[in-house]
Amino acid sequence: MIKTKGRAIIGMTLAAVLALSGCSGTTGQTTGGSTENESKTQAAGGVDVIIVGGINDLSGDGSVLGNAVSNGAQLAVDEINAAGGILGKQLVYKAYDNRNDGTETINAYNRLTDIDKAVAIIGPPSSTICMSLIEVSSERKVPVLCLPSDPNVTVNAKTGEPYPGMFLVAQPNAIAQAQLMSDFMLMNKNKTKAAIFYDTANSYSTISAQAFEEAWTQIGGEVVSVQTFQTNDNDFKTQLSKIKQSDAEFIFLPNTTPYCVLIVQQAAQIGLELPYVGAMDMANPFLSLLDNPSICKEAYFEAVAWMQDENLDHFREQYKAKFGEEATVKSTSGYEQVYVLKAAIEANQSAEPEQIINALENKIKDLDLLTIKGYTQNGETHAPDNMEMVICEIHDGVLTELGSYKPTLFD
Repeated sequence: MIKTKGRAIIGMTLAAVLALSGCSGTTGQTTGGSTENESKTQAAGGVDVIIVGGINDLSGDGSVLGNAVSNGAQLAVDEINAAGGILGKQLVYKAYDNRNDGTETINAYNRLTDIDKAVAIIGPPSSTICMSLIEVSSERKVPVLCLPSDPNVTVNAKTGEPYPGMFLVAQPNAIAQAQLMSDFMLMNKNKTKAAIFYDTANSYSTISAQAFEEAWTQIGGEVVSVQTFQTNDNDFKTQLSKIKQSDAEFIFLPNTTPYCVLIVQQAAQIGLELPYVGAMDMANPFLSLLDNPSICKEAYFEAVAWMQDENLDHFREQYKAKFGEEATVKSTSGYEQVYVLKAAIEANQSAEPEQIINALENKIKDLDLLTIKGYTQNGETHAPDNMEMVICEIHDGVLTELGSYKPTLFD
């Protein structure tokens, strides 16, 4: 049921998006050079500190998201340190650029655990990249708190057992997201015929598409067209023409932000004006990256937060002051990942990695975070339980909030 209604806004300017896509924050570190955090470690000398690692795409195609997560984590670390730290110790956040590459991701994990002695790692929002950490984190048991939507990142599909080092933190997985959006479209928009268009080379897109098709048909909807593409494709008019020729009433588009932008622009070029139902990557900076935001006539997507909520005013102000750019939903996620880690360390009064894992599995219950109240981590799925999400609407290029929503057809 929808609970609140917000006010309309226009998406960020293109200049802000371009700033966001760079490495304007202070958290990034490549294979050479020092960051602000490395200097802090050196300055600490013999002082006992808690090292928190970060692995995100800070310079590649996913840097719009990766920098937001990493910057949000840094802001939380600064805030916690200013309040006295954890267990009387200051946090040091050491972040590495994985360049959206699995090998670079593993190398960064090894450096953080072997050399930097990180007790936990704030990981990327990419399911595909997160998968590269399953084996090494299972062996080393230094937990990764990340944002994969694919449940196969946290749970072994064959055994049903959770991977010991992998945790989805601060957002629901793709199955829960798909159930929410299918419930919303049927109950609130009275649509019954869906087209699905997704990237088969992207784990997030694939699992989201499969989960939506299963959820949609389970509640009585019909999928009338399924179209696919692969990462690095850039011409989608053939697939969009097939959707146009079908009797679909909307398009489910669970793709990353750059591909959502290309698809919506090319759909407008061929006169396809069906509503879009997206996943979280239709949040800003999606609108700002469109040549003309008004070509997005109608769209609905879920988000973990409504960034214009007055309760986020302080967070947005602090983020803008530190990084010189607007905060996004992913920045709140990075921030909340650190606060979940803080709760885990305090729960067992230990910053030992295996004690953190124990706390994440057993003791994160009814936690109030920046955007989420009553947050609970499920020890069996290594993912959150029963999270509501905010439904957002785009109408003629204008973004509004429809309120928080929880599915009613999947209890």
